[in-house]
Amino acid sequence: MPYMPGGGKNQIQTLETLLSAVDANEGLVTATVDLGDGVQRVLRDALKQIAPAGLITSLDRDHQALSEEARRWLSSRDPRDLLAIFHRHVRFVGELLHALEDGAKTVRELTNVAATEYQLQWTTLDQVRRRVTWLSVIGLTEYKTNTLVGLTDAGREMVPGLQLGGPERMARTAPAVAVPEPPQPIAELIKDLMPEVLAGRNPALGYIPRGNGETDLVQSLYLLVNAASPRISRADLLTFAQVTFGVSESSFSAVMTTLNKSGLLEQTGFNIYSPSGPATAWLESQSTLDLVLILHRRCLFVLEIIPLLAEFDKAPDLARAAYEHYGMTRVDVGGIRTRMQLLKAAGLISERANWRYQPTPLGERIALEVPLQSALDEDDDSIGVDEQATDSRPSLAAKLTRELEEAAVAGDAPVRLEKAVADAFSYLGFAARHIGGGGKTDVLATVEDSEGRPVRVILDAKAARSGIVNEGAVSFDALSEHKEKHHADFVALVGPSFDGGRVRARAEQNGVALITVEELSRVLRRYETTPRSASTFLSLVDSRPGARKDLEGGWSLAERRIMLLSQVVAVLAQEAREADEVTHGALSAEQIYLIVRDEIDPRPSTKDIEEVLQLLEHPLIASVNRTTGGVGRSITYRLIDAPGLVAAKVEALGRSIARVDTEA
Repeated sequence: MPYMPGGGKNQIQTLETLLSAVDANEGLVTATVDLGDGVQRVLRDALKQIAPAGLITSLDRDHQALSEEARRWLSSRDPRDLLAIFHRHVRFVGELLHALEDGAKTVRELTNVAATEYQLQWTTLDQVRRRVTWLSVIGLTEYKTNTLVGLTDAGREMVPGLQLGGPERMARTAPAVAVPEPPQPIAELIKDLMPEVLAGRNPALGYIPRGNGETDLVQSLYLLVNAASPRISRADLLTFAQVTFGVSESSFSAVMTTLNKSGLLEQTGFNIYSPSGPATAWLESQSTLDLVLILHRRCLFVLEIIPLLAEFDKAPDLARAAYEHYGMTRVDVGGIRTRMQLLKAAGLISERANWRYQPTPLGERIALEVPLQSALDEDDDSIGVDEQATDSRPSLAAKLTRELEEAAVAGDAPVRLEKAVADAFSYLGFAARHIGGGGKTDVLATVEDSEGRPVRVILDAKAARSGIVNEGAVSFDALSEHKEKHHADFVALVGPSFDGGRVRARAEQNGVALITVEELSRVLRRYETTPRSASTFLSLVDSRPGARKDLEGGWSLAERRIMLLSQVVAVLAQEAREADEVTHGALSAEQIYLIVRDEIDPRPSTKDIEEVLQLLEHPLIASVNRTTGGVGRSITYRLIDAPGLVAAKVEALGRSIARVDTEA
């Protein structure tokens, strides 16, 4: 089931944006599209998410087109047309609605229905959650409680017209394929894999050098392990890696960490290393499957990928699933790609489409015979904070959002939305004052720009019971008068949604920014997790075409920096926990880059990482110790606090500053 960027409530809007971009660019897959999050994506990549859902067709290598079904829905915007597309092309959509006919169910119960009646062997709840999200935004299902999903009246009307795909009454059996017997040292490794052993494996597979891309991963590991046979000094192995792969001395430390933690090398003397017993057996058999079994014993989430391909068939989705359900310490996309390349080389998975994978018969057999870690699924069956579930103690942002959404359609109490808009902008850091009344502006908001100059904003709020603000409800002349009277710099109109024709045209002509309640609510929720300076939100009330993109671009950059901070702390924490004689628990900025480079888009630079390390090293936090290497050696950093203590130190700084605001 597709899942679009932007969260559950924005699925339809994002899908419309993507399909419209296909038409606007005549299907050219190298064109770019912004799906509302400020990130420019190539259409080829953006379309991969919806490719299986019957919404697009391929014309040639460089062009895609909307399917006739997609055009029909894009024209009608009828939920029944979108349901028909999904039900026709994606399993367990109409069937999910049918399963709710006899009463509300939890997501876990629906997952069990998918498994027992339709042979969909999902190991997590995500695929059902995706379907519930779409069916909810279409208006066919809703959360009756925090955990129980039920049909709406519209959903109940839809069920009788759905032709259900009958259950596949076939038992899941092992494919009839011969599995090679592993050498005895490797067989011993996997024989006693108990749940606690599987859960305690190393989450980081590590850095594997490939020179200029001339060698694949398996060949690289083989050359390194073979060079250490029967024994080799660290210095000689470094020389070999430099000559063979062009590895620098600082990067070689990361290579040694990989070889040691994966169980391929072991230290047999002072700075002397030899292949382990299982690694020696692999050198003799030269079977990539034997290598994968060794790595499965020592590294989290290796063979577990195979059954999970039924739910997530791309590396980014698998990386998120590994983090959420298998105990990975971070969303390690690069590490998952490495694992998948090894599984593919062993013949356990195959690429069925661009960057999409499926198990081979051998892979399915191995996944049934070798012990795997069970998914650590959530205890609750709710769709999550971002979707439908409610918190027993909602945050201020949640309260403001709820009031905005309810007030926006309370057409008989227009003052309610005016006050809600004033409260929302106050939360964002504006000095917002509700005025209201005949002939007066609804809200006057003031904020200092980045250079400290006061900027005034006129905010007009229009509630509409129908959910659409029409042209007749807005007096643009009055807005111009209010702007002149208050010497305002910007004018913005807030409402549930706006008539796509005349209102938008008049707003553009008069320099009035249009803000939907949904958009303002999204800003409030996002501000709660990633606050921004109040002046940043002048782009929200600016009618210039590129203003929203400026807001999104700056916000996305801030979020990526925060994500980088968490990634760096996670990497250093992992290294500190598993310190060895090679790294002594410390890593350089270059080594950290090799680990996190594929997990943040766009890739961070070593300068970005150094800035994070400087923050962690600052006396106000003092959670990192710097080690100055000798001549020609890189500076390394060691995390001396647990991640929870790092967070507590940062929170203490925040509380101290917050007291200043309270006292003022």
